[in-house]
Amino acid sequence: MARRKRAFIVKLPPQAMEDFDKFMERLSKAIAGDPVLMKFKDGYLRIEVYGGEVLARRAKEGIKKVLQEFKAEPKRGTLRVTRQSIYREAGVAIPLDVLEIVLRLQGYDTRTEGDEVYTSAPSGTIFDAARLIAEYLREAGNLYATRTAKRLVIAAGALTGASILEIIDAGLESGVLEEDDEGKLLVPGDWREAVKKLVKHLAGEG
Repeated sequence: MARRKRAFIVKLPPQAMEDFDKFMERLSKAIAGDPVLMKFKDGYLRIEVYGGEVLARRAKEGIKKVLQEFKAEPKRGTLRVTRQSIYREAGVAIPLDVLEIVLRLQGYDTRTEGDEVYTSAPSGTIFDAARLIAEYLREAGNLYATRTAKRLVIAAGALTGASILEIIDAGLESGVLEEDDEGKLLVPGDWREAVKKLVKHLAGEG
């Protein structure tokens, strides 16, 4: 069967542009052509596949499937934000579970799925929270504490604006933070529940 070049030109949806590396990875796996050449320019992707009719048809179906996946919209009123876009705004990789609990305690329906956060919060609120978390993450970098204790401190800071020392003092006073024999901070229970209690304590409600 004769081999010939087949070219497909597609406009990338916003979700694909937002997480371009992930999109390209999935697209590469979906296309069976060998060799395949991809060129990206101004929001358009040119895909060249060399092969016969069957291979061209499979490539077309693979491209369509991946595009549909990245065009999928979350339910109405919910934003989907990727780890990559959060990193661009915050300037540092932040724990998505901390962002999730911060947004939840601000009153927004939020869940994390893999490298994505789904939330009813406006984009400005999401990225403001991410930048605050990044600030406290840097400040807590040298804190002698367990992973969950650091998450507790960072989340409480982003929610209240209190200093690291104020948060630690309040945490020890309210019992959501403890120190082991070596002075290392730890959370005796679930750190997410501890955040709620600590925030109330810092606000003078508990």
